[in-house]
Amino acid sequence: MNHPEPWTDLIARWDAQQGVYIPQRDAMYEAMFEALAHLRPAEELVVLDLACGPGAISRRLLDRFPAARAVAVDVDPVLLRLGRGAYGDADGRLRWAGVDLRDPDWPQRLGPDGAAGTFDAVLSSTALHWLDPATLAATYRRCHELLRPDGVLLNADYLPHPAAGRLRDLSAAMADERQDRAVATGAESWDAWWEAVAAEPALAEALDERSALWPEGSRDWTGPTLAFHETALLEAGFAEAGTLWQDLNERILVALK
Repeated sequence: MNHPEPWTDLIARWDAQQGVYIPQRDAMYEAMFEALAHLRPAEELVVLDLACGPGAISRRLLDRFPAARAVAVDVDPVLLRLGRGAYGDADGRLRWAGVDLRDPDWPQRLGPDGAAGTFDAVLSSTALHWLDPATLAATYRRCHELLRPDGVLLNADYLPHPAAGRLRDLSAAMADERQDRAVATGAESWDAWWEAVAAEPALAEALDERSALWPEGSRDWTGPTLAFHETALLEAGFAEAGTLWQDLNERILVALK
């Protein structure tokens, strides 16, 4: 008997487990797209989905903006395989690219889309906290180059208060309690979701590639603070940068070129 392709089930479960850690995830995306509609009201948009995972932003973006086109980039072979399997090229509106943001030449890997001034917007969610500060700052500089003169960057991510302080501790404690309650009532955790991925034969090759990228225990997020992000964006050349939306330490940071 043929084993069914796991794309639809695993992506639905991905969205559910992400909601354990970001309970206001749907509201976060709605705020992101509402801002994009105000800032870039043109019917046709070209958007870079940065560190796209399985395509959460691209899928929602293409539904919300029927004339938009997205380029979705990530280094994780498992998440790219899931996204490609579930959404394909969306009738020519979606292109996937395996890109490592630690590579200083990553825009060149985008082909024609890697030229300066290509994109109306760069969008990212729940991803850039994995980058070390130097790589993050360099990524913002490259995004600034890729954006058109009136372009916008919207990063929805874990953007915490300073490393030592009661506000950060309070936000973290409240977030931990939310997560514990969700898992206690049966929600799937991050680790449980990856266990389900490991059980899927169709993803075995992609998992091997992923293990080669990040050997066991070699990867951890660095979580630069909100202040670091804001400073890095301004130093990258953006005219303004600040918080648009917030829930505890989860924020949408907007940067205007």
